[in-house]
Amino acid sequence: MATNIEFSPAIPLPIVFDVQKRIQELRSYLDPTSLQYQPEQQHTNIKAAIKLYEDGKIDGIQQVHIMEGKVVTREEVFKGSAWAWCEGMFYQYAQKFAYGHGPFGPPYHELRMLLRLTPQRGGDGTVHGIIAMNDTGSGLLSLFDTDMQHLGNFWGYAGWHGPIAIQDATGTVTIYPAVLVQVQLVRDDNSPWSDWIEEFAIVKPVVPGLPRLSGAGIRGSLYLATAPGNSFLAVSVTKGGLTSLL
Repeated sequence: MATNIEFSPAIPLPIVFDVQKRIQELRSYLDPTSLQYQPEQQHTNIKAAIKLYEDGKIDGIQQVHIMEGKVVTREEVFKGSAWAWCEGMFYQYAQKFAYGHGPFGPPYHELRMLLRLTPQRGGDGTVHGIIAMNDTGSGLLSLFDTDMQHLGNFWGYAGWHGPIAIQDATGTVTIYPAVLVQVQLVRDDNSPWSDWIEEFAIVKPVVPGLPRLSGAGIRGSLYLATAPGNSFLAVSVTKGGLTSLL
C-alpha cells in the first residue's frame, strides 16, 4: 500500500472569514437605530467580542462563548443564568428507544422530542412537541419561527444568543438568531424517556420542504446507533442498552 498518499480535506477551499466585516456587524448590534440592534443585556458581551477580534484573540471560525464580558466554556453557558453570546462558525450538514424514518424513507431517521425554554434563563415551562431529522453533521438544533410562538414568553427570555453564522453542505453561509433551549426525547405514545438535554439552536423561517435538524446536545448525552438490515435509529442512555434495539 502506498505510504505517500495525500488526503484531500473535506472542505478543500475553506471559508475565508472577514474579521473587519464582522466587527462592523457587531458594532451595528449596539446601534439603537439599526434593525439588528441587540438587547442591552448583550452589550457587554458584544463589546468583549469586538475587543477579542481587534486583539487577534479570536478568528471568527473557532467557536467562542462569552458571558458577562468574559470568555467561558460551553458548559458554563448552560449552567449559568446570565445572558451569553457566541462567535465562530457553526455547521449543519445534515433510557432507550428505537426511532423510525417517518415519510423520508429508510436512509433517514426522525427524533421525537419535547422542547422548552431553559427555566433558569426565564423559560416559563411551556412545552412544545417537535420532530427533527437525526443529522450527525449538524452542530445545532434547527427550529422554526413558528416553533417559538408555542414556547411562552420568548421575547423576555435571557437565552437568546444573537445572530451567528451557519455553513451548510453547499458551502453557503447564512446568519440566523441563536437561542439556548432544552429538549426531552419521547416515545411514539409521547411519554418522555430521557432527561432534559441542553441544546444550542438556531431559528429559521419556516419554508416548504425544509426539515428541522437535530443538534449536538443529544449526541453528547445519549448513545445513538444504526445497524445493517435494521431501518430504525436506536437511542439509549447506556451503551449496553443499544444491543437489544439493533
